[in-house]
Amino acid sequence: MTATGPSGPVVLVVDDDPDHRYLAKRRLELAGYVVLMAANAAEAMPALEGVDLVLLDHRLPGTSGVDLLPVIVGRGPSVVMVTGMGSEGLAVEAMRRGAVDYIVKDSSYLDILPDVVERAWLHHDLVRRAGELERIGLLVTSASARPEVFAEVVEGARRLLRADGCALFVLAEAGLVQEASSGEHLGDRARLLDEARQLLAAPNRSVDGDDRMLVPVPPAEETPLGVLAVIIREPRPFAPEERRLALALAGYAGIALGNLRRLDLERALVVELQQMLDLRRELMASVSHELRTPLTCVNGFAETLRVHWPALSDDERLMFVDKICHHSAELGDLVERLLDFSELEAGRVTAGITRLDLRDEVQATVASLGPLIAGRNVQVEVSPVPVMADSVLLRRTLTNLLSNAVKYSEQGTPIRVRGTVHGDVAKVDVVDVGMGLSTDEVAQAFDPFWRAAHVASHKLRGTGLGLALVKEYVNVMGGEVSVESEVGQGSIFSFTLPVPTSLPV
Repeated sequence: MTATGPSGPVVLVVDDDPDHRYLAKRRLELAGYVVLMAANAAEAMPALEGVDLVLLDHRLPGTSGVDLLPVIVGRGPSVVMVTGMGSEGLAVEAMRRGAVDYIVKDSSYLDILPDVVERAWLHHDLVRRAGELERIGLLVTSASARPEVFAEVVEGARRLLRADGCALFVLAEAGLVQEASSGEHLGDRARLLDEARQLLAAPNRSVDGDDRMLVPVPPAEETPLGVLAVIIREPRPFAPEERRLALALAGYAGIALGNLRRLDLERALVVELQQMLDLRRELMASVSHELRTPLTCVNGFAETLRVHWPALSDDERLMFVDKICHHSAELGDLVERLLDFSELEAGRVTAGITRLDLRDEVQATVASLGPLIAGRNVQVEVSPVPVMADSVLLRRTLTNLLSNAVKYSEQGTPIRVRGTVHGDVAKVDVVDVGMGLSTDEVAQAFDPFWRAAHVASHKLRGTGLGLALVKEYVNVMGGEVSVESEVGQGSIFSFTLPVPTSLPV
């Protein structure tokens, strides 16, 4: 990309006549251009760095200006062809090879030279800006690296608007943050950030000054995404076309931000989908194992009865039938849990909420779990408290929590069921002194199909559905679940239920 000099566009005069070089240089400098000179191609080529326009004489020592023209254009500058003789054929050939204009060294040459160069400069600047806009446009629609994209946008804005500094502010969770900047001069950053916030609060209002221009990054769903700020050291009014250009660049920033956010979302969805697929694979493996174990036992005991019936005693036959019943019940419980979870996940479970006595429900559940908790010290500390709940779902919730407490605590350790009232909710705690969970595991305790690593290492069977069902049952009844736990110290699994509003204080 070409650059402008400290006081205007840079023009290189390439002419073998020193007088013509001098006169052209003097006339253009009076018009505000920075002028360099070269007598031939050998001097001209090294001098092209930073040059915007080249006044190229047709006749040069050792070469033709027409032959040199495409080489110069390929390096970036625009070329105005100059000749001492008017020739339509030469003009056509020069334009065909990339010249933007053509001028004859006649009596009016020096008078019209500044106007010709100005037209050429405007053309060159327009092409340069269009090319830069196209490049940025292609970048923001195809790039995926956030820092690089926004760095290019603000750098392009600074160059195209010939600013001393440019910054892009973007709305984030923490508020308005500076996403990228370019240039050495941003002025008072606190003031700039405050003005950007003002613009976001009223995007239709102008927050500009003679040394800055702020434009909103186009809104998504009616909310502006951020602000593009352009800053100059020497105060001057910004032209309407500069504001339009700034708005176009802010539009590119908005497109880039939208694309990157969609890309982030797609990546997150891919990760989530992969996690779900992994979870489903683990589920299939876990469920297959849990179904196979009792099924194998049922088949094994039944086959033994069939083959060895005459040789077995009545006590042995009864023991085998008991085993078959036990494993069949275990199999039925697992199938029922899977069906329950499927119904809950699909939102097809409704609760028949009625006024219940919490202590009666807890005691009935404990009594129904007689074989499971036989020999365990289960302490019920629940007062008669009315709650709004579904009796079936409440008992399933208690059954799952008590089953977990029995499974994951040692024989002989106590299990407590506590009930308390806090304002308009009743809270039930199931307390054990068992394996416990780590802080990270507590956060996942109610996730479906999840099991703690140390639980698996103890070869305790389970699908990881019990606590997930508890959460869903309680949610359906209008309550919440929670857990407090420490590895090796045990756990307190809790849930809440609404208390009838007519409950006396």
